[in-house]
Amino acid sequence: MNGLDRMRWLMKMPMLSWMVMLCVLMSLSVTHAEDAVASLERETSALVIYNADMPASKKVAEHYSQLRGIPQHHLLGLSLSQEESISREDFITSLYEPIFAYLKKNDFFDTEYEIIPATRERPGIVYENLKTSTIRYLVLCYGIPLKISEDPTLEERGAESVRIELRKNRAAVDHELAWMGRDPKRVLLSGPFENPLYHATRSMDIKPENGVMMVARLDGPSPEIAMRLVDQAMEAEREGLWGRAYFDSRGLQTGPYLQGDQWIRGAAEWARKAGFETILDDQPELMASGYPMSDIAFYFGWYAENAQGPLTRESVPFMPGAIAYHLHSYSAATLRSTERHWVGPLLHAGATATMGCVDEPYLGATPELDVFMEKILMGFSFGEAAYAAQRVLSWQTTVVGDPLYHPLGKPIQWLQEELTQARSPKLGWLRVLATNQALQQGTERATLIQLLEKETLSQTHPAVCEKLADLYLSVNRTEEARASYERALLLKPSRDQQNRLLLNLAQLDQQAGDWKGALDRMETLLEKDPTFPQKKMMLTRMKLVAEQADLPEAVLAIEQQLTIAP
Repeated sequence: MNGLDRMRWLMKMPMLSWMVMLCVLMSLSVTHAEDAVASLERETSALVIYNADMPASKKVAEHYSQLRGIPQHHLLGLSLSQEESISREDFITSLYEPIFAYLKKNDFFDTEYEIIPATRERPGIVYENLKTSTIRYLVLCYGIPLKISEDPTLEERGAESVRIELRKNRAAVDHELAWMGRDPKRVLLSGPFENPLYHATRSMDIKPENGVMMVARLDGPSPEIAMRLVDQAMEAEREGLWGRAYFDSRGLQTGPYLQGDQWIRGAAEWARKAGFETILDDQPELMASGYPMSDIAFYFGWYAENAQGPLTRESVPFMPGAIAYHLHSYSAATLRSTERHWVGPLLHAGATATMGCVDEPYLGATPELDVFMEKILMGFSFGEAAYAAQRVLSWQTTVVGDPLYHPLGKPIQWLQEELTQARSPKLGWLRVLATNQALQQGTERATLIQLLEKETLSQTHPAVCEKLADLYLSVNRTEEARASYERALLLKPSRDQQNRLLLNLAQLDQQAGDWKGALDRMETLLEKDPTFPQKKMMLTRMKLVAEQADLPEAVLAIEQQLTIAP
């Protein structure tokens, strides 16, 4: 079963019982031989490029090739600048031309010549056109320059037809390599050009013969982070990408930036349909720093220059394989910082894959997140989804992460078997996924509650336990919801899940008029999470609750804490 079939099945599956679900899963199995062939195709379709003047760059390349089983002649070392920025001339002579020559020399590229005869108006011209390619991916390793600086001396026929704000030749290295396979004489560098495979419906159509070489990089603030991107991607391929999907839109209804919000809301809808526990924050502000983001599988948001909010906490609970992206014009202006912009900080925080812009792209020329999410859920690789989601090439986007990474590459029935056999805690997320799918298909909440009440994991897995509590709450079974939230707290939840459970319980206490109980919940949160970033806000809320509870001593104690709170 391929990724698209899997998604369609999940969206249609009736939720009658776990046993019925498992029987359906088992009936849809595919052979290991088919999967092995697909894997081999991916491994031999990548050329890995590293900076021969940086030992760390070669180390990243060798780590990747070893884990992915990439042949040694698919590794290419080039003598390059160690700076993130490179001139147009150096890009051509030290990157583009050597890569093209290597592809031809090793018979990865098969080209033919096209002769355009001279006329009175213009001289003759010879084009070298790509016929076939066995390489679909270029993987750039830590140490490969990130961006091409502006060349004010570059003069091109036709540049005057490009909109003035787009008439620049500075670009992401990745994006300029993406058109490899086209003769450079056919490419106008002063501005972007249309991606012929935007919104591709078949993943295998994305290849140089059709106009797109998928280029991504194993990069980040350090070589260790670059190597970790591979480790985490492969862990997710083995055990599944699980967790919660967070989307931070701006609540826009009109205006020139509405498109960005629509992309994020569309991506959230795709995640919800696929069964992920989906949270959409539609407020104008970014998620607050104390927002309890736990078990992050996806994060899409916008629009801040530098990383902020809960994604900058000392420990960010990204799941293995997590995909995170923040839309901003300069989100990838540098990859070497753990604090500036977004790509570097997200990778530092634990994300496995991301994208960003090295320079101002303008909104319509950034990756379209709803398309990206759709393609991921259809079973596209990370690289395939990233390039299918872009309207233009030869522009500002860099794709960071293992492009061969298939977040949904393993048939779900194998995951069911393997997780069950290993008694993996990730099995609980499969129950959450199935429950959410059933909700999408209209299964009565009462039916789902009955199923989960009989499920052992609803007593032993904090995510399943919380899901059951949420279902209770949705049908106004408040006391049962309270009990299930309390049970989840006893199951060693993560810091952020713990905070969310405590806040939910505090809310229930307040609704019941138990002001003292609500106050105790919030005190417990601050005790268990001493680095909680919104301590002052929490103390202010606690003061109001203490006043409601008529607890003057508590009010005084909280006021004293407020005077010294950061």
